[in-house]
Amino acid sequence: MKRSIYTIVFLLLGMSLSAQSVWDGKREAIRKGSGTETDPYLIENAQQFAWLAYLINYDYSQWTKDKYFLLTTDIDLNGSEDNQWLPIGSGGGVYAGGGVYDKSMKGVLNGDGHKITGLYIDNNSPISNDKSIWYPYTSAALFSQLDKDAIIKNLYVEGFVNVDNKNCAGIAGWSGNLIRCIANVDVETNEHGGGLVAQKPEHIEECANYGDIKADKYSGGITSFSFSSCTIINCYNMGNIYGKEYAGGITSGNAKGSIKNCYNVGNVYCSEESGQTGAIVGKCEGSGYMVDNNYYLNTCIEEPNEYGEALDINVMRSPEFISMLNKDTNVWIYDSENTNNGFPIFAGIVTFLDINSLKNENEEFILFPNPATDYINIKGDVCSYEIFDTNGKCISKMKKIDIEQKQIDVSQYNPGIYLIRCLTNDKNVITKVFVVK
Repeated sequence: MKRSIYTIVFLLLGMSLSAQSVWDGKREAIRKGSGTETDPYLIENAQQFAWLAYLINYDYSQWTKDKYFLLTTDIDLNGSEDNQWLPIGSGGGVYAGGGVYDKSMKGVLNGDGHKITGLYIDNNSPISNDKSIWYPYTSAALFSQLDKDAIIKNLYVEGFVNVDNKNCAGIAGWSGNLIRCIANVDVETNEHGGGLVAQKPEHIEECANYGDIKADKYSGGITSFSFSSCTIINCYNMGNIYGKEYAGGITSGNAKGSIKNCYNVGNVYCSEESGQTGAIVGKCEGSGYMVDNNYYLNTCIEEPNEYGEALDINVMRSPEFISMLNKDTNVWIYDSENTNNGFPIFAGIVTFLDINSLKNENEEFILFPNPATDYINIKGDVCSYEIFDTNGKCISKMKKIDIEQKQIDVSQYNPGIYLIRCLTNDKNVITKVFVVK
């Protein structure tokens, strides 16, 4: 990938530098868990992830219905021209005459803040898989198909997908629900292309795209086209979007669905004069759609349409913009450490992060307890601090503290997420997240 965003991903998804499991082409049965919400099946290595894909692709997709899966490690799919990924759910779809051959993933996969890298699918290269992806109705993505009730959450996917005559995306080709997912997958196709989902997602929330999307038909940063049942809320796109017929920073088209509290800073292009292009959505079709409280960088498109509000880059990097995005929510926080080039990031990601894992005796200071109820303690060589709420507003500061002053009263704080920025005696600035219950 030409773009490195690991620093961003670690912050957004709460990832740790855990050991990575590299796929060697083999499969291994999942051994732990019972598949319930409280005792999910544990995917502990790349071979077990490949085993799940094998079961679904070879007609056991019904087994995943109402099952829960938890990823416990980072996975490298080790993709290359001669080691390409076979999309999960390959071969399913709606056939001529109305017949349905269902191979969709039907359960819930919780990535738990881990990464799946090395995704590689390219029909311009030799295929060494034991079964080709070029079925008539296969989409090219990590998952070819998701059931309308399936959920993928807390997952980061990185790679490259380049397939003609197929719908292509980073995470899912068709349907499903995505929550707190990040795609950094460059996508190219002469059909429909989306950063996270190619077509007909059900719900996408707190997701982001960093890959460049090039599609001859519909091309969108989050999805290529959102249908009547789809809600896209609290999402953003950083990748460049190229289309011929329709192109949009969030989605190329919208039919009766809703797009809310999203922003786009990626450039959007459409090569056909008759094409429909927008910084947020290319074209809304039908009636009953809602496009509300969405914003885009005023330099990202030459001829914007009526959907979304153009803003200067300095505004989009300001604390004031956080308040604009958080119109009726509390999802967005100020990028105080410039990990996302100054643009807003998600607050909700720490809800699945083990806050106690932030404590490290080798760091310059430790913050505890976390989450807190009445107070937090600072242990370390800290001489001053500032505390910010999720809107980037400074709510407390201490210019000089000594040993006796390293306990901070938070009993009057509203329950929620806060950032504390500390200055050490060595003039290092360190920012941490803490939660007040």
